[in-house]
Amino acid sequence: MRQLIYIFLLVFTVNIARSQDPNFTQFFNNHLYYNPGMTAINGGLHLSANYRNLWGPIPSKFNTSTFSADAEAINKIGLGVILLSDNEGEGRIKTNSASFSYSYRPLETRNIRVQLGASAGFVYKNIDYSYFVFSDQLDEVHGDIYGSQFVIPSQDNVMYPDFSAGAVVRFNNPNNRYKDYQAVTTVGFAMHHLTRPKDAFLGDQARLPRKLTLHANTHIQWEGIVYAPGVIYEKQANMTTFQIGTNIMKYPIFTGFWFRNRNAKFQGRNYDSFIFNLGAYTRLGDVRAKFTYSFDFTVSRLKTASMGSHEVSLVLNFDDVIIFKNMQKRANRKQSTRFLECVDYQ
Repeated sequence: MRQLIYIFLLVFTVNIARSQDPNFTQFFNNHLYYNPGMTAINGGLHLSANYRNLWGPIPSKFNTSTFSADAEAINKIGLGVILLSDNEGEGRIKTNSASFSYSYRPLETRNIRVQLGASAGFVYKNIDYSYFVFSDQLDEVHGDIYGSQFVIPSQDNVMYPDFSAGAVVRFNNPNNRYKDYQAVTTVGFAMHHLTRPKDAFLGDQARLPRKLTLHANTHIQWEGIVYAPGVIYEKQANMTTFQIGTNIMKYPIFTGFWFRNRNAKFQGRNYDSFIFNLGAYTRLGDVRAKFTYSFDFTVSRLKTASMGSHEVSLVLNFDDVIIFKNMQKRANRKQSTRFLECVDYQ
């Protein structure tokens, strides 16, 4: 029990000192969270719900959920919204945010698509100090038996605007020699928290560090099977994560194996977790649906206490939805060349 309390205190301290963003294993199912440049990249209307349970056995709830919606609009514009709810420490630290994203395609042909995007949002974060255990309350043998000298501050919440920006390039490789072969590749980067807003309950100088995200994935269709390798790198202050792996899809199911590291150097002390995905997808008329479950098997020093993490997502795509489509018809604008879309369930 003392070990679990110390782990919680460590995580709580890191959260105040560095304020690291939550991360999701299924970054490929949560594109608005990682890059506003991905807004409406797939065309149509895209709905995504994600839930992550981090380190379930530890007596502190670290649960994060998002819901996002983005859709193609007229004049090569994409519009989106994402809602986030994050609970830490038995739900005593709560973060809620809402962000609106915008994207524009300066270049779009049948074989390449370039998108630039930005997002603006509002964050509300609050804390309940009365439920926390501080280090001076702990006895090595008897646990929590002392009173704390910590003086509870009068401020128990912070509110601030938040801004991000990103860019994406998507291109395909249609092969006329092999009818059953097709590949679509997406590469992007984003910078989050551009203004470094104040995000701490204690201290006026504490600022939320900017976060850099680099990501790439390819979807290769070959003889009815889709291979989807990908990679994502995140850096926020001194915290870095590097995830690489692949999904393999054969309608109507898919599975995947991924690996997360603290950086791109594959050294034992940097290993974090092995990740297993399992899911199903289907098409009902113009609607494509996908459900994914993933389990992070922790291999770092927390493996004996954390017992891994769980994540689920549900994604719906409505292919023919275009915002303000009637306005486009009235204006009699010429339709742009349609990009060859992803070959898989996305």
